[in-house]
Amino acid sequence: MENGSSDEPSLLHHAEPVFRVLEGGSSRRGIRLERAYWQVLREIAQAGKQRPGTLVQSILEEAPTAANATSLLRVYCLRWMVDALAAARKVSDPSVVANLVRASPGAAFALGLDKRIVAYNQSFLNFVQARLSHTGTEPVGRDLRLTLDGHLVTLADALKANGNVPLEIGFVVALSDRRLRGKLNAVLAPVADQDIILCYVLP
Repeated sequence: MENGSSDEPSLLHHAEPVFRVLEGGSSRRGIRLERAYWQVLREIAQAGKQRPGTLVQSILEEAPTAANATSLLRVYCLRWMVDALAAARKVSDPSVVANLVRASPGAAFALGLDKRIVAYNQSFLNFVQARLSHTGTEPVGRDLRLTLDGHLVTLADALKANGNVPLEIGFVVALSDRRLRGKLNAVLAPVADQDIILCYVLP
């Protein structure tokens, strides 16, 4: 690794052992743990609305008397992070995108960065049919073409940069030889490993 790399100092910083005296109830206990584990313990304590000392005390009270306190706390942190990751993956399942689109009371659809329509709801189809006077018997989705103003990759990057605050952007729907312009609010879908843009049509 080259000198001056930002990765190595950060890793060493988090791996540095830190000694702290924690108070839990009426007891005090000194623990030496790496910085990374202290950070996780603080996050667990905050999630449970308790003090880190109280959390540590409750963990150690459930352990056998002969258990190594620091090893037990490290395993506890690891299990908590594994469970949190599993929960995040469950929430970010691609099927969530279709459910979010269907749950919208207004016209909504989802686009992949490859410009593919990932999902759309009945309200969106009704929106297109009403404004483009579509009365055919064939499904609207078969010939529907949809584009957003600007590049999708640029939009995704902008959403990431602003904390995924919805951005208003124009769009064009084309059906056969008819075209419709409108505006929508765009946000990134909570999906891991890919960027999908949720689009909510504005009145």
